[in-house]
Amino acid sequence: MPKIQKLVTWNTGASFRFKQIVPILFYAALISSACTYAQEESDSASNLNLHFQQTVIVQNHDIFRSPYSGTNSLDANETSALTVTSTLFIHGSLNKWIDAELDPELAGGKGLSSSTGVAGFPNGEAYRVSDVAPAIELDRAYLHKAIPIDSAHRIDVVAGKFSLADYFDVNAYSNSPRTQFMNWALINNGAWDYPANTRGYTGGIIIQYLCGASAFRFAIAMEPTTANGPNLDDHISKAHGEALECQLGYSLWGHEGKVRALLFDNSARMGSYSEATNDTIYQHDIALTRQYGRDKYGFGLNFEQALNENAGAFLRIGWNDGQTETWAYTEIDRTVSGGVISNLSLIARNNDYCGIAFVFDGISAAHRDYLASGGYGFIIGDGKLPHYGTESIIEAYYLFQFNKMLGISLDYQFVANPAYNRDRGPVNFGAIRVHFEI
Repeated sequence: MPKIQKLVTWNTGASFRFKQIVPILFYAALISSACTYAQEESDSASNLNLHFQQTVIVQNHDIFRSPYSGTNSLDANETSALTVTSTLFIHGSLNKWIDAELDPELAGGKGLSSSTGVAGFPNGEAYRVSDVAPAIELDRAYLHKAIPIDSAHRIDVVAGKFSLADYFDVNAYSNSPRTQFMNWALINNGAWDYPANTRGYTGGIIIQYLCGASAFRFAIAMEPTTANGPNLDDHISKAHGEALECQLGYSLWGHEGKVRALLFDNSARMGSYSEATNDTIYQHDIALTRQYGRDKYGFGLNFEQALNENAGAFLRIGWNDGQTETWAYTEIDRTVSGGVISNLSLIARNNDYCGIAFVFDGISAAHRDYLASGGYGFIIGDGKLPHYGTESIIEAYYLFQFNKMLGISLDYQFVANPAYNRDRGPVNFGAIRVHFEI
């Protein structure tokens, strides 16, 4: 029976790959052709810009130690997983000071174990969705107004639907799962449970003051109606998230760097770890404890530093109070991550890049007790947690950049104590990533 089940699983995965990838690639070909034509026909006076990207990631892992598992455990015996995203970026200038952005995106597939089992999940292009069929959504739809003060200073206002991660916690060396590191805890500060729906987008307003390489920005945004939910909560007075970031540009030994300090606070209809753990009426189900008036707050530090014209390094530190359930991003309450990237100019591969990074993630005592009692979050939970450990991750990648449009990456990740469980793992992940943009 186990062999038959494994065969069924493989056939299901193969069916998705061959039946769904063909229309996705056809859609991509049509869009990229349209973008190419539009760019060729446009001139410097054009107020409309079209860009397109497609990223395909195939990822798997080895068979690892798994003496027991729960609802949200990483499956030790699963086959590979595939994700595809195709995005059309439409940017237009309405007048001298106001721009508009519309970004429809087609996404299909899912991450390993339906994107569960590891807090620092290894595929940043994977959404936590149950339906692997490709679906198109309008991810960004916002207006941007620039208010110049003088030649070096201006105020920007952004209003509409966007991702807060497009503006906050940005890092030149670790920010894009499409071309850089793929792990969730490396593309963003894992302890920042930033307001977003399942696909990572929210509605709100951002105001930022820009002064050369330095900046000061503030945002207020909508929270999802449920943990990792697809819909945003329209009870804005009760459910909202704020982020405040100060960015300072500097020069160290003749090389540019930036430091960003982030403060955040999220209010939503969240559950309480301690109530779900200690009050028997809730039966270790945090969803039963949800109510408005709960907050999650914390901070993040983000450093980027050019080492020379070909290499750079980064470091992130993050913390949140960890008393209420993870609501939008991932189940990390404390994090330290860092790494370096470089191109291969020494061997005349000027357009290729490689990188290596580390992550150490942890959770609060209340969060730990909840998982140990048999509770589940929306991304991790092995049914018990008798031996807690820091989730430790190493990621390395090599990007073969063949031309301006096409890059193919090989990626490796090592994860010790997946989901903070010393009884399970370690796990080795391997991936091939194909990225096309125009």
